[in-house]
Parts: sequence; C-alpha cells; structure tokens
Amino acid sequence: MKTFGQRLERILHVIVDVQQVIASTLLVVIMVLVTFDVAGRNIWSHPIQGSYELTELGSALLVFLALAVTHRAGDHISIDFVATKLPIRMQQWLYAFVELVSMVVLFVIARELFKNGVRMMERGVTTTDLSIPTYPVLYVMTFATVIFALVALMKSIHHVMKAVKAYES
Repeated sequence: MKTFGQRLERILHVIVDVQQVIASTLLVVIMVLVTFDVAGRNIWSHPIQGSYELTELGSALLVFLALAVTHRAGDHISIDFVATKLPIRMQQWLYAFVELVSMVVLFVIARELFKNGVRMMERGVTTTDLSIPTYPVLYVMTFATVIFALVALMKSIHHVMKAVKAYES
C-alpha cells in the first residue's frame, strides 16, 4: 500500500512529465514559426503576422513549464564546492534547507504571478497585433511555478530522509 506522500509524488511526477511534453511541443512550434517567418520575410517579403507575439508568449510558457522538469532532474547549474567538503549528513540537511527556501520563494512568485494575471484579466490586456489575452499565460505560469515549488518540497523531504538515514548508519 502506497503512502499519501508516495501517491502525491507519483501525481507530481506525471504532471511534470506532461509539462515536459508541452514544453517540448512549444519549442518545436516556436522553431517552425520562426523558420517560416524568416522564410516568409526573406523569400516572399511577407512575414507571419504576430509571429513576434506568439514567439514571446510561447517562450515564456516554455521556460516556466521546463523549470520543474529541470529541477527534478537536477540539471540546474549549481556551485557546491563548499557543500561537498561537508559530511554527508550536513550536506543533506543543507540541501533540504535550500530546497525549502526555494519552495517558499517559488510560492511567493506564484502568488505574484496569479495576482498579475487577475489584474491583466480585469484590465482586458491583450497583445498588440493579434489581441491575444495575456492572463491565461500568466495563469499557466502560476500553475507551473506551483508545481516547481512542490518538486522542491519533495526534494527537500528526500534530502531529510537521506540525512536521517545517514544518522542510522
């Protein structure tokens, strides 16, 4: 029987995998859009209308959707030359603390993104060329940031478990 934490982690894992697929798809769409926009501009003297806006919105979504994937895999740039000199237990406690601080900061960022999305929705802010509402993008970015924060929480829990296990051995 799986514990609540294991089920929550599994659900989180699936959500992050879906975000990865969406981010990868967005990357391909942006590459195709830019390619056709440049070709249209240089060959037919007719660029794709709104390509800049679509690239801008797509890039923002791509970055936010990929953050949790990158964090889960541990692929961020890190400078841990001091931490590696510490005993394993201390390293794990330090990493757990850093993950918790990251989680708190990410929840604050998510709250601000959401509040900004509400303001944009109330004001009816849209892009200039295609009149695409900007608030849905901010809501997706908020969701992705919350998932990123939950990944940081799970990593923190794993580091605490490793630290406790190091005490046992």
